[in-house]
Amino acid sequence: MAGRFRNFWLVGAFLLVILAAGLVLQSALWACVAAALLGIVGVVTLHGNRWRSGALLATALALSLVALDLFAGLLSPKAMNMGVVTRTIPQWWPPPDPILGFRPKPDSEVIATATWGSELVYRQTYHFDSAAARVTPPAPDATDTYLFIGDSFIFGQGLRDDETMPSQFTKQNAPAARSVNLGVPGYGPNHLVRAFEAGLLDRYADRKVKAVVTWIIPAHLQRVTGDGSWLGSSPRYVLENGKLRYTGSFNEHRWRDPVAGLHYLLGQQFAFIEAIGQRQRQKEQIELFLAMMAKLQAEAREKFGAPLVIVYSWPDEQTRHRYGDSKVEQPLLVDTLVRLRKLGAPMVGESATTFGRDPKTLAIPHDGHPSALTTDLIAAAVKKALQGP
Repeated sequence: MAGRFRNFWLVGAFLLVILAAGLVLQSALWACVAAALLGIVGVVTLHGNRWRSGALLATALALSLVALDLFAGLLSPKAMNMGVVTRTIPQWWPPPDPILGFRPKPDSEVIATATWGSELVYRQTYHFDSAAARVTPPAPDATDTYLFIGDSFIFGQGLRDDETMPSQFTKQNAPAARSVNLGVPGYGPNHLVRAFEAGLLDRYADRKVKAVVTWIIPAHLQRVTGDGSWLGSSPRYVLENGKLRYTGSFNEHRWRDPVAGLHYLLGQQFAFIEAIGQRQRQKEQIELFLAMMAKLQAEAREKFGAPLVIVYSWPDEQTRHRYGDSKVEQPLLVDTLVRLRKLGAPMVGESATTFGRDPKTLAIPHDGHPSALTTDLIAAAVKKALQGP
């Protein structure tokens, strides 16, 4: 009897150590490593063959999880900005928003610093106007307006206010054009569709909007299904009979569907869990992505009578280069772009626009976001695309 109580106390202590390891290290993988080591300790210290067999089984299970996750991790592409640490003042930025999940505050500023080891990658101050748009060079009130919507590529992460693509576009136009930079780091097409549907862009209806410009990257495919730790409060859409339907946030869906919620939570911790059913999920993401792009084009026409211009950092029929840390196979990405062209929207490819330039000058070192040179070249290409042949 005394040996049994001793076993219970030891197992309880082991579990507490495993839990503490997971919380302190913020990694389920390291918690499994701790479980494997303590399982070996249990084989030696626990009394009774059943207890020792259980400890041995727990060790084998933990080691299997570690091996599966390491193997899946080796197969997964590495992020372009791996090793870069980004900090902002205020710390929690962008702040929560009841409609889009997160959004900059009006009339505010943010200091962003990125480091790679001991090396400073950038330190910039982002300024926002009364409409929560990042500031761009001033233009006369009666001038034509161009709306720029998207994620960190439109926003100009790591660049000064006057180096972003929308700002470069304003500086290149004569007579002056008003550019509105509504980019927000971490956004996907689902955020942009929701912004239109919720009326957040209605304030520009009387501003002589001549075009709505967005910039797409392969990572947007994962964002339309909420595959990112920062996307829980973001808007979720599903396709029903070929039409988009807003269902609330991803967090709300995961509470309503515990199986989906459990798969998401485990997938965040274990790469091999995330890989289960990945091919089918990618096809779902592509259909959602294309439907959202078509919706954005329709909204731009209906609300402003303006075209949707699509800038893409994406493998196409000519380049077939890999962009970013996309987990989608290249042929599938190229086919998605081919289908996107059928919308008939003006499109500007980053590779074609920057062809012949030194690759080292086209992206922020270690970070991977477009440099000021790239945003300048893209702005010129967008201007040319809007002028027509």
